[in-house]
Amino acid sequence: MTWEAEEVLFLHFINGKTKQQAIQYDFWETEYHRKPLDLLKQLTAKGAIHQSDDLSFTLTQFTVPIIKDLLKKAGLKVSGNKIDLIERVKAHREFIDLSHLNMESVYTVDESLETFLHDTIFLNYISLHGPVTIDDAYSYYLRHQDLNASELIIALHERRIEESLLQSNKYEAVKCHHLLSEYYTSELHDNDKSLYHLNHFSMLIVLESIQRFQQLNPAEKKDTFFNIDNYTIEKYRNMLIMKQLDINMLYSIFLEHSVQLPYSEEETLLAVQFIIRCIIGSESAEEKLIDDLAALD
Repeated sequence: MTWEAEEVLFLHFINGKTKQQAIQYDFWETEYHRKPLDLLKQLTAKGAIHQSDDLSFTLTQFTVPIIKDLLKKAGLKVSGNKIDLIERVKAHREFIDLSHLNMESVYTVDESLETFLHDTIFLNYISLHGPVTIDDAYSYYLRHQDLNASELIIALHERRIEESLLQSNKYEAVKCHHLLSEYYTSELHDNDKSLYHLNHFSMLIVLESIQRFQQLNPAEKKDTFFNIDNYTIEKYRNMLIMKQLDINMLYSIFLEHSVQLPYSEEETLLAVQFIIRCIIGSESAEEKLIDDLAALD
């Protein structure tokens, strides 16, 4: 069966939702120029989704307190997570009054597509985080179906970084390094890889600012120009506080990570020094950088 990227993403979105929930958002038209009702009809025609009244799905529409109240009134235990509670309601269905709940049928993905749904879960992440499009991501997946979700997400962003570094505007590389740093921390718990991408994110911001600064005329060089956001600075400071590394180690790691960046050795060194000064809270970090850049002219 042939799929479009938007159909696959909608397949994930529709699973466990009612028809009204599926068509109420303008997200699909705004982002993908697709009407959700049309997508719903297409997936139904393909036999990809079906409507179900199974309590495993219909009860997910309700909050945990509502489901607990059902169990409590039937004299049943109310411990456990939402899945446990729903299974308990199903097991004791004959003793529980559900008549006051406005339960609607929900769409569920056909069992034959469970593996496909699992293998394409990475599209949910791609759809929420730029700059890779779901079309590019799905096309890449079709050529690399041996990769798991994490491997696909990483490969897609690393490829976009390589492409962006060859362009004059390196914003996409900056964005991808930031996303990968967060992804390695939150999803893979790999602090070394997270630091690698965090360093590249920080270095690219400063190095790109250095190059823009050098193109200004003297009158334009009076205002504040260089900056690292507080969120990033606090990340580095927390690493130092937690003794994951010390400031000298961080300095060396910055230099090591920056070797392949497409900038001069002098610019790279000044960028590292500026970031380190920002991390230790030096109020003269920008002033020192501007003086050092003037010395290069």
